[in-house]
Amino acid sequence: MKYTERNNRVKIRIDYNKITAFIVLMALIWSISVNAQITPDRVAAAVGKTRTYLNEIDSKNEFNGTLLIAEHDRILFQEAYGYEDENRETPNTIETSFDIASMGKMFTAVSILQLQEKGLLKLNNPIGEILPDYPNLDEREKITVKQLLSHTSGLGDFFSKEFFEQPEGTIQKLEDILPFFVNDPLEFLPGESFRYSNAGFVVLGLIIENITKQSYNSYVQQNIFKPLKINSSVKLFSSAGGGRFTITDLHKFALALKSNKLISGKSFNLMTTDGFENKYGLGLSLNTINGIEIYGHNGGAPGVSGEVDITKNTPIIIISLSNRSPMDGWAQVRTFIRNEFFGETKESIQLVNTEEVIKTYKEKGFDLAKVKMNELNNNISDKNTYHYAEQYLHQQKFDKAIEVMNLIVEAYSNEWYPYSYLADFYLESGQKEEAIFNYKKSLDMNPENQRAIDQLALIDNK
Repeated sequence: MKYTERNNRVKIRIDYNKITAFIVLMALIWSISVNAQITPDRVAAAVGKTRTYLNEIDSKNEFNGTLLIAEHDRILFQEAYGYEDENRETPNTIETSFDIASMGKMFTAVSILQLQEKGLLKLNNPIGEILPDYPNLDEREKITVKQLLSHTSGLGDFFSKEFFEQPEGTIQKLEDILPFFVNDPLEFLPGESFRYSNAGFVVLGLIIENITKQSYNSYVQQNIFKPLKINSSVKLFSSAGGGRFTITDLHKFALALKSNKLISGKSFNLMTTDGFENKYGLGLSLNTINGIEIYGHNGGAPGVSGEVDITKNTPIIIISLSNRSPMDGWAQVRTFIRNEFFGETKESIQLVNTEEVIKTYKEKGFDLAKVKMNELNNNISDKNTYHYAEQYLHQQKFDKAIEVMNLIVEAYSNEWYPYSYLADFYLESGQKEEAIFNYKKSLDMNPENQRAIDQLALIDNK
């Protein structure tokens, strides 16, 4: 099921000056596109192939969500697929809202840079100068605002078993999240490494609240959503992400980033500079695909996936949202579109190969899946293949989970970690001897595999 919105037609007055400006603008766009290898012909072909591909997988119910492709503010493609509910009663439309998960970090980063532009903070400030009552003395003296924005603070996560076991309604404010991470030791000294940190963005939200003397949601609504005419009833779960948006909402935000409507060009350059060489700026993921620079953010969780892709030197914007988990159709759609617009990469080839191998496994069994994998030179994604193995494990289909893990072992036979994961699966299924064998195999290849050491010790003590 899909829903198509009509594009608005623009009437152009016959005016010499406007025609001249239009020709100059088009020449500039053409020049940019050619330099980035995204020509008008390629864009048109990519849109056409995307439409055909989405129609095909929609007929098989393999994608649930919405997709928007634009050249700046001109919509090239805007469609909705699947249903809002599991009973398949309410079709998705362009106006269907979806949880955006970590994409909300972009709003937090923009808010911080707005406050810096107003002279209310500096990115190199230790957080203790802004949050003097922050409970962890060591962290408040060492961690800077910029390190929080770039995930180089050493803070970790707050999504723990204890967090998810909290009764509904327990967490009302950002400060209610603090106990789930504030006393954890830093994973590294601030500035020395990179670790994607939801906890760090909670602290950024507290900084915004302390400086502005209003709630995080109130600040974002007044300073981002209202100026962009985004639904003012939207409420974010936290400054680390979460909240329901439409692809139209996110398109407005993407246009504002490209046009410096929310922050200055100088601040935008800070956001899109990879200062720590980790493919992340300040609240934005940074990618270069075959020479084409892309910034934005993705978000994923069980039943949630999506991404904003904004090209830096061309007008192309691609936004996708889904109410399924990332590997349940969304990642495949994202990979197809990126391949068509920007060209194949090692990662995209591996994901496509993985899909072929897993499809063969599901339809024809393990032995023919191995044959297919060998035909593809064992060039599959360990991460994406592991996803399918883990799915079988959660369904307690242990034999299938172990077979899929063995595909990873076959493809990555010179690496230690597949054997360690395979051992975990064997242990989960009650096959202790096989688990011991594979833990020891991983230790032969990597004597510092602490997971294997700990698990073997536990087995010996039972």
